[in-house]
Amino acid sequence: MKILLAVIFYLSSSTLLADNSFLKNKTVVGCENAEGYPPFIFTTQVPDELKGYSVDLLNLVFKDSGATIKYKLLPWIRCLAYAEEGEAIDIVLAAASTLERRKKYIFSDAFAKVHLAYFYDHKRFPEGLLIENPSDFDKLEKVCGMRGFVYGDYGLTRKVHQEAETFQQLIHLSVFERCDAILIRNEIFKSLPMAFPGFEYHARMKGGVIPWKKDEPIRFYFMAKKNSVYHERLINYINNRMKQIETSGQFNEIRKKYGFIEG
Repeated sequence: MKILLAVIFYLSSSTLLADNSFLKNKTVVGCENAEGYPPFIFTTQVPDELKGYSVDLLNLVFKDSGATIKYKLLPWIRCLAYAEEGEAIDIVLAAASTLERRKKYIFSDAFAKVHLAYFYDHKRFPEGLLIENPSDFDKLEKVCGMRGFVYGDYGLTRKVHQEAETFQQLIHLSVFERCDAILIRNEIFKSLPMAFPGFEYHARMKGGVIPWKKDEPIRFYFMAKKNSVYHERLINYINNRMKQIETSGQFNEIRKKYGFIEG
C-alpha cells in the first residue's frame, strides 16, 4: 500500500510539474544588458541572432511548452525596471541576488556560479598588483566597475567608480590610466573575446579571482516580477524544467559549452 501511494504521489507531482497550459500561445520575453553579458547572452555575426548559456538553457526550458521565448538587449537599468513592471519584459536572464532585488523580484533556482575577480593592465604594472585582502584595494588610486552592476560582495571599504557602459570601455579605463584596477566576474572576463571579435587589450589584462572569495562563487538566477501570479507560475515552471534538464544530462552539456566546467 505504501509503495502504491508513493507511485500515485509521484505521478500526481509529475503531472503538476508538467502542466504548461498557462503558457499556451504566450510569448515570454527575457532581457539582459544592452551589449550582452557573455557567456550568458551575446550577439553573433548573424543579424539579430543571440546565443549563450542562458539562451541555450531557456530554449530547452520552453521547448514544446506552447510558448515562444524571445530575447532583448536593453540598457541594464531599463531591463531591470521593465522586469519589475512585468509587462514588456518577463524575466531577467542572468542576475546576482541582493537584498534590494529580493524586495522587487522573485528568483529562480540558481543556474550558474561565477567568481569575483579583478584585473589590471600588465603593461602599466609589470610587477603585478598584490591583492590578498580587501584593504589592498585602498592602496590604489581608483578602482572601476560597470554602471548599474553590484559590487557589494567584494567586501571593499572604498568606492567603486562605475563609469563604464560597456566591457570595452571598462578595459580602456585601465589601459588609458583612468583606473588602476577593474572589477569583473572571472567567467565573464574570459568570455569577452568569444563574444566580441576584435576586442582590444584583453591579453594585456592580468589578475584573477579575488583570493578571499575563491571558495564563495556568486550564484546567478533568473528574475521576474514579484506579486504576480503569472510570473510566479513562470518561475516555478523554469525551476521544474531545469531539474528535468539536469537529470537528463543536458545541463552539463551547456556548462561545458560555455566554460563553466571542463570538457
